[in-house]
Amino acid sequence: MNTAEALILMGMGICGIALAGYIPPGPLYRCPKEKLLLHPCSCDTESDQGITVSCNNTNLASMSIALNNLATFRLQIENLMIYKCNVARLYGSVFYKLNLRVLRIEETPVEIIEEHTFLGVNNTLNEFHLINSSLKEFPTLAFKILGNLTVLNIDGHKIVELPKDAFILSDMAGKLLKLHIANGNLTTPPSESLQPLRKLKTLDLHGNQIKDLKRNQFKGLRDVEVLDLSYNVIPKVDSSHLSDLTKMSWFNVSHNSLTEITRVDDIWGAFARNTVLKVLNMSFNKIKRLDQTTFRGMRFLRRLYLTDNLISDVGRGTFSSLKRIGTIDLARNLIKKIDYQMFYQLNFIEVLDVSENLVTEIQKLAFKDLFLTNINLSKNNISKIESGAFENCANITKLDMSFNQIANLPKKAFDETTYATELQLSNNLFDNMTQIPLHNMTGIKILNISHNLLTTIPKKTFPKLYELHTIDLSYNKLTDIFNSVFQVLFSLRTLDLSHNDMESIKPSTFGAVPTLLKLDLSYNKLENVARSGFTRLASTRELILRGNKIKSLFQLPISVSHLDLSYNNFEELPPKLWPSMNSLLSLDLSHNMIGDSLGDGSFSGLLTLQRLNLNYNGMRNPPWIALAELTSLQYLYMEGNNLTQLNRNAFGKLPVVFELNLANNNLNNISSRAFEGLLQVIVLNFTNNNLSYIPNGAFQGLVALQTLDLSHNKITKLDNKTHGLLDDCLSLERLNLSHNKISFLTRKTFPSNPYIPYKLKEIDLSYNSMPVMTFDLTVGTSKLEKLNLSHNSIADIRKAVTGNLTRLVSLDLSHNKLHDLTSDKEFFRLPQNISKIYLSNNKLNDLPWEHLTNVSHLSLLDIRNNLFDNFGPELTEMVVKDTDVYFEGNQLRCDCFLRPLSRHFSNQLFLKPFYKSIRCASPPYLSNHSLFDLSEERLNCPSNVNTTRIMERQPGDYDILSDLRFRELSEKKGIIKVKWRVMKHSDIADTNLFIRDVKDPQNIVFQTTLPYIKRTLEIDTTGSLGKKLKERAEYQICLLAKDSKNYVRNFYQEQCKYLTETISGAVRHFINCNFVVIVLIIHFVCYLNCVI
Repeated sequence: MNTAEALILMGMGICGIALAGYIPPGPLYRCPKEKLLLHPCSCDTESDQGITVSCNNTNLASMSIALNNLATFRLQIENLMIYKCNVARLYGSVFYKLNLRVLRIEETPVEIIEEHTFLGVNNTLNEFHLINSSLKEFPTLAFKILGNLTVLNIDGHKIVELPKDAFILSDMAGKLLKLHIANGNLTTPPSESLQPLRKLKTLDLHGNQIKDLKRNQFKGLRDVEVLDLSYNVIPKVDSSHLSDLTKMSWFNVSHNSLTEITRVDDIWGAFARNTVLKVLNMSFNKIKRLDQTTFRGMRFLRRLYLTDNLISDVGRGTFSSLKRIGTIDLARNLIKKIDYQMFYQLNFIEVLDVSENLVTEIQKLAFKDLFLTNINLSKNNISKIESGAFENCANITKLDMSFNQIANLPKKAFDETTYATELQLSNNLFDNMTQIPLHNMTGIKILNISHNLLTTIPKKTFPKLYELHTIDLSYNKLTDIFNSVFQVLFSLRTLDLSHNDMESIKPSTFGAVPTLLKLDLSYNKLENVARSGFTRLASTRELILRGNKIKSLFQLPISVSHLDLSYNNFEELPPKLWPSMNSLLSLDLSHNMIGDSLGDGSFSGLLTLQRLNLNYNGMRNPPWIALAELTSLQYLYMEGNNLTQLNRNAFGKLPVVFELNLANNNLNNISSRAFEGLLQVIVLNFTNNNLSYIPNGAFQGLVALQTLDLSHNKITKLDNKTHGLLDDCLSLERLNLSHNKISFLTRKTFPSNPYIPYKLKEIDLSYNSMPVMTFDLTVGTSKLEKLNLSHNSIADIRKAVTGNLTRLVSLDLSHNKLHDLTSDKEFFRLPQNISKIYLSNNKLNDLPWEHLTNVSHLSLLDIRNNLFDNFGPELTEMVVKDTDVYFEGNQLRCDCFLRPLSRHFSNQLFLKPFYKSIRCASPPYLSNHSLFDLSEERLNCPSNVNTTRIMERQPGDYDILSDLRFRELSEKKGIIKVKWRVMKHSDIADTNLFIRDVKDPQNIVFQTTLPYIKRTLEIDTTGSLGKKLKERAEYQICLLAKDSKNYVRNFYQEQCKYLTETISGAVRHFINCNFVVIVLIIHFVCYLNCVI
């Protein structure tokens, strides 16, 4: 190698190192590659902490094999989820050898957990969650060995009482941090039962039947910080119950039957010893009063919830001891007044809610020394607020006094330092703005006085407010606004004056408000708007004058981009009306009386207008002269007018219009080239007109049209036999012809030309009168993806029609008269891309299954309300392959041929709702029963020749599925070897195996019960047993499954086999040897022949 080559290689190496990127390593613990070894469980996620495994809809017998196989990989299991399994008793070695940290069992009807269930995981299990089970008693012995358990969660159970020794000798006593026994029938636990849990921090007993708490109920639980006793029937809580909980910071006793908060020696409250309590929830009880001793000593309390009680009396100074309180929620009680200094010097209060009470007055100094507080006094009966009610309440976040009876606020209701960022006074009785003192509200940002009785906004209503940006004065009775009253609001952005009684706007009504962005004057009685009424609103973007009586236009603010003048009385728009400088993008003139008055210059100056709404104006002709000046117009709406015909070039030249809506007119005549000049129209809507015929060339020039809606008309055809109406629509993709009178299609109905790549993808021909699908439908539809022919009269489909729609994805033939799709193989040949087929409400009793089963992407088949009386194997196969089959409304005969489908339903973790609605029509004893609810045993086979032939042709498919099935039965040297497998997801655990005399079934010569983890057994017949089994033909070997409660399940004939059915291992070995010898001899003979 010379020097040059060495330098080149060195350079390439350096470049390779420079370009190489860091590839992060994968997770430390990975799922096993052999997924079948974990069946019916699955490995869901991988991580550095361990893998996550789930076992769904299975039983102990099947799950144990999967978990035993998993244990051989010696992987760390972070989380094992057992969901919706069929296990009533948890026992045995199902978790043995697993390295498991978190075990979750959800929606599984576990009633009993036996003693040694957790043997093997007792040293690694940290969390156990049993959710929505049927657990009847606390498994003391099973939990005893869980020495590392920190979280025990039993949520949803049937435990009635907690044993005294539940945790006394348990290894978890010194480790358990969180205990949840919730949503069951648990009564008051003995104090001794919880006493050993010295390190417990969270105790959750909500949703039970706990009634009377005992003295020292929680004795020894000094580390408990969270206690939840909500949703019980506790009538009383006092300090004798909670005295040991000295570290408790969160206590929830809501939704109980508390009638009072008890006191100790009339001095201390019930929580006097719980000095670090921060959150107290006593909502939804029957507490009637609060006084100054109620919360004494609770100086760290931050959140207090007392909603939905019967509190009518709150004593003076009740909350004075709560120096750090952040939330006081007294909503939905019976409080009648806010008393003197009721809320006094609560320096850290954030939320104060007294809404939905019976408060009628707020007394002096009721709110004092509050900062940054959200005060809610809404939905009361407040009619009186005394002077000085709010003192030194700076920067109230929100003061809500809506839905009251307030007619007047005293000028000194708020002192000089009190103001609210948001003041909500809607739904009261104010009739004059002077009744609302705003002079000290220097920091107010939002003011809402809607739904009152205001009639005027007088002079000096608003002082100089620099932060007020939103004012809502809607739904009042305003008739007059003093000149330039809003001019002193230097940050005003939104002003809502809708739904009032204003009749005029004067030139000086608003004055100069340069910051206003949105002004809403809709639904007033405006008739006269001064030409310069809005000119000084220099920044207004949105001006809404909907629902007034305006007849003539005013001068627009220069910056308005959206102007709504709908529902007014405009009759004309004279020339030179619009200012030459404007920013108008959207103009709504719908529901006026403009008629045909629009002419030259009506829209002159609107150089930037993009959206024009002229709906419901009584127009008889398109105003093409007026529209000619709108060079930027993109969306034109003329719905609901009186247009009857469209002449040539009806809209003039509008080169950038994208959408034209002519729906709900009375159009009956469209001339050739009616839309010439609309080169960029993408959407054209003619729905609900009176069209019966459209001449060829009507759409000439619409080369960009993609969506054409001609629904709800009287059209009978779209061609003249030589040329089609749609030939000029080169970009058409969606065509709606529903609700017309089309009876036949021709080759020219849809555009087709070998030299023009038409793009038609969707056609809606529903609600017409087509009797047959002819081959002409395939012309021009080579790219069709969605075809809707529902609600016609189609009784016949001609050959190769559907098969030639090669790109079809969705086909809707519902609500027709189809009765035969199988007499000819070419009737209903389907394209490969089809995914949705709708055939409901026809007269079908059979389908061409060979075509349907060959479709690889079929996701939906709707055959509801037909004449099918069976759910055949082809349909069942579709359901198994995850095709949604809608079948309800057929006269289904429920017999043994539905057993495969019934099995599939029972194996599903989440069965789709429409399968549950499939009901039987026959036999009579199953009529109207849901198939989903029927067991296999109730689906009997009809006795006839056809049934026998089908059963012989497909043996086993329609038999009742046994619990167990033999995999191997062999004998070698006197050893009978038996292997079997579990067939069902039902509750199956141990296996009972026995050998019986056929002539005398009660004579059992051998019997044993095998644990659920076993699937094989070897029986030695060389001894005394062999002497009994000399006549093998007289004996059977049988398997019987037991459920987890140790009850023997049903007996199935398939679970027994004659011993004569065994194949001797020696004979089999001899046959194999002979076969090898014969092969060698043949090869030797061939070799000799070649040599010779």
